[in-house]
Amino acid sequence: MKLHLSRIFLLFGILLVSSTALFARQNPSMEILTKEIRQGYNFEVKANGNASLDSKAWIGIFKLDAGTNYETYEYIGNEEGKVITLKAPIIAGNYELRFHDTDPGKVIKKMKFSVISTQPHEYDLTIVTQEINPSSSFQVHIKTNFDIDKDAWIGIFKEELPKDKLTYESYKYIGNKRENTISLTAPSKPGDYALRYYSSDPGGLIATLPFRVGSPDLPGIGFNTDKKVYKAAEEITVTYTGHEKLQETAWIGMYKVDAKEDTYSRYLEYFYLNPKLKGSLTFKAPTTKGKYKFRMFYAETGPQVLEAVHFEVSNSLDENYLKKTLDTKGKVTLYGIYFDTNKSIIKPESFALIEEIAKMLNADTSVKIQIEGHTDTQGDNGYNQMLSEKRAAAVANLLIEKYNVSKNQLQHKGFGETKPIGDNKTASGRAKNRRVELKKID
Repeated sequence: MKLHLSRIFLLFGILLVSSTALFARQNPSMEILTKEIRQGYNFEVKANGNASLDSKAWIGIFKLDAGTNYETYEYIGNEEGKVITLKAPIIAGNYELRFHDTDPGKVIKKMKFSVISTQPHEYDLTIVTQEINPSSSFQVHIKTNFDIDKDAWIGIFKEELPKDKLTYESYKYIGNKRENTISLTAPSKPGDYALRYYSSDPGGLIATLPFRVGSPDLPGIGFNTDKKVYKAAEEITVTYTGHEKLQETAWIGMYKVDAKEDTYSRYLEYFYLNPKLKGSLTFKAPTTKGKYKFRMFYAETGPQVLEAVHFEVSNSLDENYLKKTLDTKGKVTLYGIYFDTNKSIIKPESFALIEEIAKMLNADTSVKIQIEGHTDTQGDNGYNQMLSEKRAAAVANLLIEKYNVSKNQLQHKGFGETKPIGDNKTASGRAKNRRVELKKID
């Protein structure tokens, strides 16, 4: 049988096309889809694998002279046309992609590429706010003529911090807009700081901009107590004159005299200043004899303004007082057991009073009490109920575990916000409602 010459050429062409396609499938390739690769930014690579590759085939970024030490990598498996995202090195220069057949495997394909450094004329970083005070919000404007990575961010750093250190005070993601204005919160301490603009997370450092947090000028501000010596659990009235520049979260807190000046969380009790130009606040004196102080803060996390105002508590609510009050009134209301905000963790400043409760119970094991937790109405009532139960239980557990009180002498119950003894519309009323009560069980 004879074949026509045209049929021979047709058969040869089919075999050539098939073998070319097979060769393409058997020989993996890479294609960089991102037009410009900038330092620290993400970029996309299309990887054409095949079924003969291991499921842990991978593509890595390497310096040209780095040997086997990669910058970063992604697994691509044996899929055809898979698009992966890689993060460019944070230092501009020449690199290469290396396609490995397994992990660690051998290199079956290489491709060189360049990482472009960002030039000063390609971005604009500006602080919009004229005066930056501690803990206050300020506006920052960012404008570029290139696409921003979705994980680009701006952080606040102490100015003297080396640029290779990422110990930021706070940060915020910018989003992938070419022009954006974001709000940042200034550090709580006055001083010199710098904004740092990073291309991605962690990314390359694109720009820095120094700025200063100034000390707020608050003429006429002041506060004081109505007395200098109080009995345990006596009401303390603190009058104050604020200033319009105080932050909405300005507050006055009560501390033990030895509390460090920069330890904001060691307060025994606190109130926000409302109204902040002038007003008064009602505190309950601690139930343990000793020296204490009030401190005023410019904002939620400081700084402290003015000198502390000192006062003294002349007596303690000891075991004799607790026993006598329980015997005559059937219950005793306590304001000297302190908890971390919105938690059932008992503060160490409460231990002296709790120890007196333990002394009373251990001295007469026939005495039985119910520990009752109460809250104000701020927040969800279901959450307040749960919180009061946990706090009452925490006091009972501490008496048992730390002070060896018999669990047969104790019950505990939470009432949440259901039994107020003060007006929840006022700060002083809410303070009265946040309490622990001991109720005698017959």
